[in-house]
Amino acid sequence: MNTRGRARTPGRYACAMLAAALMALLMIGAASREAAGEPGGTERARDAAVGASVSHPAGWHVEHERYSYDGTYGYTLWRPDSGAEEDHGGTPAARVARVYDVGAGGVDERVRARISAHPDLKIERKDVAVGEEGLRGVALGPIPGSTPSVEVYAEENGSVYQINLYGETLNAEDEKLLSSLRFERPSKSIDSLGLKDGKKAESHYGRGNPEPSKRELEARRAAAAGTTDAPSASTFGAAALAASSVPVYGESQIEEGCWRSASTFFYQTQHGYGANRSANGIATGFTVLGRPNYWGQYTHGSLGYGRCASTYYTNDKFAIDYPLDRGDYVFSPFSGGTVTFAGRNTSHANYGIFVVIRSSNGKYVSMSAHLDSLAAGIRPGAAVTADTVIGYAGDTGDPSIPVGEPHLHQAFYRYPGFKTDGSPYGGQGLQAIYHHYVGTAAGTGPGVYQFGWSKTSTQLTQGDRISN
Repeated sequence: MNTRGRARTPGRYACAMLAAALMALLMIGAASREAAGEPGGTERARDAAVGASVSHPAGWHVEHERYSYDGTYGYTLWRPDSGAEEDHGGTPAARVARVYDVGAGGVDERVRARISAHPDLKIERKDVAVGEEGLRGVALGPIPGSTPSVEVYAEENGSVYQINLYGETLNAEDEKLLSSLRFERPSKSIDSLGLKDGKKAESHYGRGNPEPSKRELEARRAAAAGTTDAPSASTFGAAALAASSVPVYGESQIEEGCWRSASTFFYQTQHGYGANRSANGIATGFTVLGRPNYWGQYTHGSLGYGRCASTYYTNDKFAIDYPLDRGDYVFSPFSGGTVTFAGRNTSHANYGIFVVIRSSNGKYVSMSAHLDSLAAGIRPGAAVTADTVIGYAGDTGDPSIPVGEPHLHQAFYRYPGFKTDGSPYGGQGLQAIYHHYVGTAAGTGPGVYQFGWSKTSTQLTQGDRISN
């Protein structure tokens, strides 16, 4: 009995010693973190191919890029509201990237190129200190996008770095992030990552669900040409109108600098191919009043979200979110136009894969975002019509930042500015009330939907959480 008792004693000692060792390791780790300048509640993000690390609050998400952009590769820090519970994307805080297509001494060259890329904007330049060593940096801003940023350029170890701090000006938090940067020689080449160019449309070509029927495509062509008869209102319910019932009015300026589109301009509702098949009872192919979009109502604007006439942001107050099945065909919302952008970029990271079309009237522009992939042949300069498939529905944002269930973010702008890659900013948000509909369900035909307003406390709560 005593022997058994003595046999157990070393086990107790071993456990105690293991616990002590673990505690010591934790203390050493904490001490090392403090010694390295990482106080409690912070973490350090790094990437072997970038060669720069930054200290940030614990709980922020670090997104290592899966594509290269404009001769850069890096990673983005997203704030805590970027988690899965945030339904519609998150808020970027900073992007740290290495500029691999500019050699040593190339900061001034890069700065001049960025300023010349925005000739219509006031881009301020100032010197700033970068990193723990206080390197000379040059800050430019605001740089327009879905979330504007201040771009900071610095050089160390023969490499040029680009750091984007998201916001129109640098604040105390931005300066703290900048001062925490550490630079070292990259231990991995960017070429070894085998990355595709995120801005190239060809990087995102894919396939969707079964193709639309010949009947549907013919109906779309006819509807866009204005040669079809509208069905009775009973076919579509209270939301459907005959074309003859649409009032005729020209465009006009409305609240906060937004504009309302001319009622006679052709838009088509994005119902997708087999869309809105859900527990809410909407038949395949329908989009109906009160449930036309992801939030159950007309626009982001009705949720109190969005901008109308910001110079540096995309003005998405009257954007529409359509619930679609992954892989549903997404059509050009215009009867005629030209693609100005198709792909991904860092200035509109929240939108994931998106397509921008300038309409044939030259002043209205659309953005179709969160696509799963692009249709082959859709690229800048491509001509589109109402029956052109531009891509396939999905839920893309910045690759691992969730934006909710698969849906289409459809925004319209009036006279926006364009970045050199063809993505939009500024101008005015555009409200389009009357949208043509071409159905795929049995017994349906072309009609016109009048979008309206429908506010509930639940929807307003959801709206407070969306970001684009």
